[in-house]
Amino acid sequence: MAEVTPVPDAHAALLTSLARRIDEVLDPLVPADRPVALLDFPQTPNVGDSVIWLGAMAYLTRRGIRPCYHCSNRTYSPASLARRIGDGTILLSGGGNFGDLYRPHQELREAVVRGFPRNRVVQLPQTIHFESREALARARAAFDSHPHVTLLVRDAHSLATARESFRAPSALCPDAGFALGALPRPIVPSHPVVWLARGDKEAPALPREETPAGVVRTDWLHDDPTPLLEFSLRLAQLLRHRPKLRGPLQGMLSRSYEPVARERVRRGSRLLGMGRVVITNRLHGHILCMLLGIRHVVLDNSYGKVSAFYEAWTHTSPLTQWAATEAEALARATALAEAGRR
Repeated sequence: MAEVTPVPDAHAALLTSLARRIDEVLDPLVPADRPVALLDFPQTPNVGDSVIWLGAMAYLTRRGIRPCYHCSNRTYSPASLARRIGDGTILLSGGGNFGDLYRPHQELREAVVRGFPRNRVVQLPQTIHFESREALARARAAFDSHPHVTLLVRDAHSLATARESFRAPSALCPDAGFALGALPRPIVPSHPVVWLARGDKEAPALPREETPAGVVRTDWLHDDPTPLLEFSLRLAQLLRHRPKLRGPLQGMLSRSYEPVARERVRRGSRLLGMGRVVITNRLHGHILCMLLGIRHVVLDNSYGKVSAFYEAWTHTSPLTQWAATEAEALARATALAEAGRR
């Protein structure tokens, strides 16, 4: 039976420093003595989005803050938020959807900043990426109209975009997932290499290598069906199409958010944990490997999100290596897996 690789002290220290940096950035922006809302729950099987959500919730829990309102982009109710938030702070979930690749999430945040000009709004750490000048102009008009909004971003390129394109103050902050701290590896590795490869619009245009024996190539965009997940999805679908029910039933749906996210992160952790080494071009494949203490090789996504984050925060970890091509990633991962067996 293969042993789990011990986590080097330098890696543990890096995780601690990233979690501390999140606290340093967020504490002045999120008063604990006023209501706090956390919006844009990821009702999607993408494990990375759930890592982000749970990280934000972990941060709030440490501060003794219980959010007064949650919603997804499909169940947002301005009236319900207004009743609960008072003079409190509205947090917009972090991730990689600040831009025009994932319009429903961008439309939610623009609606919120337009609809709540008297509340402090904090955009939790995001990567900013616009392919359309018109979409950037719409976002600028919405955010520049708000006097109390702060943009937190995850990399230097996004920070430059924020400062060039928006009046709002902006700051560099690690991904919210690092607020979770180190996580236990859930299983003993059963394969030399697990390759978590994007198959969506952010998949890079690299030459695709043949998958050799001993390498499991997969993605994490399919949920495991569970009663909790089925309940949450059915209720979310009902509220999406029956807006008048969002007031009385959103609380019931919101109570399912955190356990659903935990189910998804457990699924992703088991998937990554099968590999003695992991290859990934998913940012949260990289981040979750960091949290689980799994050696891994990182490739970029289609527009440089992963490399920008890696250079900003994680390139010093002894558990991770960078690769420019799939062939290089395979060679590196195979060598790491062989070294781990000896």
